[in-house]
Amino acid sequence: MTFSRTTLRLATATLAVGALAALTACSSGTAAAKPDAPIEVPGTGAAGNAHMNDLYDKAVSAGKTDIVVYGPSVSSQKALFKAFTDRFPGIKVVQQDQPDAQSITKIETEAQSGNRIADIYDGGESPQVAAKPDLCTKADVKTAPDGFEIPTNFDGRLTYYAMRYFVFVYNTDMVKENEAPKNWKDLLDPKWKGKITVGDPTVPGGIRYILTSLMVPESADKWGKPYVEALAQQDVQFAQSEPNVPADVASGRFPIGIAVYQGFYEDVKAKGGPVAAVFPLDDGGNFMSRTGMCIVNKAPHADAAQLYINWLYSPEGQKALAEKNKSYGWTPDAPGPQGAPALSKLGRLPFSNPDPNFNQPYFDFINAQFKK
Repeated sequence: MTFSRTTLRLATATLAVGALAALTACSSGTAAAKPDAPIEVPGTGAAGNAHMNDLYDKAVSAGKTDIVVYGPSVSSQKALFKAFTDRFPGIKVVQQDQPDAQSITKIETEAQSGNRIADIYDGGESPQVAAKPDLCTKADVKTAPDGFEIPTNFDGRLTYYAMRYFVFVYNTDMVKENEAPKNWKDLLDPKWKGKITVGDPTVPGGIRYILTSLMVPESADKWGKPYVEALAQQDVQFAQSEPNVPADVASGRFPIGIAVYQGFYEDVKAKGGPVAAVFPLDDGGNFMSRTGMCIVNKAPHADAAQLYINWLYSPEGQKALAEKNKSYGWTPDAPGPQGAPALSKLGRLPFSNPDPNFNQPYFDFINAQFKK
């Protein structure tokens, strides 16, 4: 008997689904009992609380209380998940860290086999799984402030729920706090020439989108192409990769690093490196990346999954994003993480545009300026 590559790949993925099903079943354990009285989430209106309690009751009554979450780094959100499950006893979150491509393959295989395991896919700006028809379904959120439109993509199949920010970093043994660059213009000071490190702007990565956001029409009067040209003339040095930028600064290779994703900075800082961050920039040139989730179509624990996204958009959930996840929520009054200003007080650059046709002229300009 012979098998095609497709058949073998499907069989392998199906076995992985079965193994994950066993793991999920074992992880259920004994959860705290659901209280008899309705749950009241602080700051949430009567309609929002009623909606969440309805979802909660349905999940518990059906015994569908384990939310299985796939994503590249979902286990890093344990503190956020705990805040949610503390509010709703009996609900559990089962985290499955895996690359985007692996998540998509598993969710597709589960859909084809009818043996669905995942309830939520949690990813970045544009999770590819949400782009595929019929793999994800819309979130039904009724906890946000009146008049607030839940941010979505892919015809509502992707729901954005958090924003991460990028920072400037500096070596605290080499640069005093009051001398560290506080805005984009400060980087043009002659004293920093040849001393700034960044991810390579000529290859895919966050820095290309940040530089593009400095040049789009909304930003052109303040920065624009002349600014990007001037920055390139500062002889900025390229790190091996964007995650290496804060590590290179902490090691003393360079005093300044720019366009650093907060998670990369926090990893280096947690290891005791002599590095500090500048955020927010005092010129309003802060760049944010979006984090979104899709609720899997016909998810086995759909009510519990819908409960989670509703809680995230409640005032308590927005606060938990700042305190437990070190990120911004989306509602106008969402607090800033770690003492940063609230979202409504934060000046920021436009979000990156995912359209390749929109970006290519800007990328071509960036390539011409930073070509080594």
